[in-house]
Amino acid sequence: MKNMPTESVTTRTIPGGWSEREVALGEHVVRISLPAQPDEFLEQLEWSDATAQEADPYWAELWPASLSMARLILLKSWRPHTSAVELGCGIGVVGLAGLLSGLEVEFTDRVNLAVDTAVENARRNGFPRAVGRVLDWANPPLHQYSVVLASDVLYDQKLHSVLLNAIDALLKPEGACWLGDPGRSAAVEFCELAATRGFQLAMSDESGTPEPSFKTGEFRLICLQRPH
Repeated sequence: MKNMPTESVTTRTIPGGWSEREVALGEHVVRISLPAQPDEFLEQLEWSDATAQEADPYWAELWPASLSMARLILLKSWRPHTSAVELGCGIGVVGLAGLLSGLEVEFTDRVNLAVDTAVENARRNGFPRAVGRVLDWANPPLHQYSVVLASDVLYDQKLHSVLLNAIDALLKPEGACWLGDPGRSAAVEFCELAATRGFQLAMSDESGTPEPSFKTGEFRLICLQRPH
C-alpha cells in the first residue's frame, strides 16, 4: 500500500463529493480539487470498459511524494517552453508544478477522470490552455518530450518493464526523466532494471541534495538520462 496522504494548508468540501485543498508549493499556494473521500468515491464509479476496470485506483489521493517532487521541480531553472509529460498524473500536482516552472506539460493517465481532474486543476490555477490525454504505458504515442515526470509509480514491480519501455519511447535522446518515490523497496529493483537498459541514474533527497544510494523509507528523486 502507498503511504497515507499528507495534510494540506486548508480543506473545504464542495458539491458532488469533492473537496478543495490549498497546498503550499514553495512560494506558491495552489488550489487542488479532488474527491473528498477517495475510497468511497471510487467504489461508487460505474466502470464501463476493461481499461477502467484495470486502472490504478490510487489516482484520487494527494500523496506526500507528489508534493516533495513538486517542490524540487520548482527549485530548478528550466529552459522556457521545454516540452514535458506527466505519467500517471492523478490529480496533477507534479504537472502543475511543472507548469508553474515554465514547462509545457501534458497530463496523462490511464483513467480519463484523472486526466480531466488534473487539467481542471491546472486551469483553476492560471493555465487555461492546459492539455491532457489518456495514455496506456504499453502503447505510448510517437511524440517525444524533453522531460518525463512521474511520482509514486514504482510500487508495482510488474509494471517496471512497461514503464521503462514507455519512458524510452517518450523521452528525447537528450532528455531527462524525473521520478519521485517515497522510498519503496520496489524502487531498488526499478533502478537496477533501468541501469541494465542503459540509463544513467542520479538521485537526490527531499531537499535536492545529491544522494549516492537509495534508502528505503526516504523520499528520493530519481533522474534517468541516456548516456551522452
